[in-house]
Amino acid sequence: MEFLIIFIAGLAAGVHFTKKYQFNKYAVHIGEQIVTDVLKLSLPEDSYALLSNVTLPITDDNNQKGTSQVDHILISTRGVFVIETKHYRGSIVGTHKAKQWYQYTQFDKHSFQNPLLQNFSHLMAIESITGFSHHDMHNVVSFTGNAEFKSERPKGVLKSSELKAFIESFPNSSLSADEIYYLVGKLQVHRLPETAETDRKHVEYLTTKHQTKAAK
Repeated sequence: MEFLIIFIAGLAAGVHFTKKYQFNKYAVHIGEQIVTDVLKLSLPEDSYALLSNVTLPITDDNNQKGTSQVDHILISTRGVFVIETKHYRGSIVGTHKAKQWYQYTQFDKHSFQNPLLQNFSHLMAIESITGFSHHDMHNVVSFTGNAEFKSERPKGVLKSSELKAFIESFPNSSLSADEIYYLVGKLQVHRLPETAETDRKHVEYLTTKHQTKAAK
């Protein structure tokens, strides 16, 4: 009887985890699609290139081979915008330098990695591939759900509806057409295929990386 109770409890927990994982995957997809649609519909096609779901090879601080997965890279005459997407609801609390941010909903609270710091690693991956300085890129986090900030929003954190105005606030002569073609070409040559295998290996790398950090 005790075994049966434990089995049922474990099965219920597994179902809950699976549903939560599937919801998170759906939220990621829908958030990225919203940003893609906003950018394609609001910006002139002849002045930018948009690369989405870009997985780049990296060598991390521990000299381990791995990957960096970038939601969106917008390369335009107004500059290079590296965009991390978050499709969240509820209330968000976080600062520019805090390692963890917090999401509060009606039913629970959970922490997540500061997306500005998360996205900074993407800037560094792009720099290592292209040679284009991260200082000249724009670190952008776009919230696509109905989440509201309960603390002051850090610089570069935007709602998806604010992306167009933010991008157009920069000079239209930041990059030449040749520079845009060069950056797009370098990234397209080095990016890994958009396949389930690429995603699986990326998750494996992140899991190993976090386990190594936890063991220290």
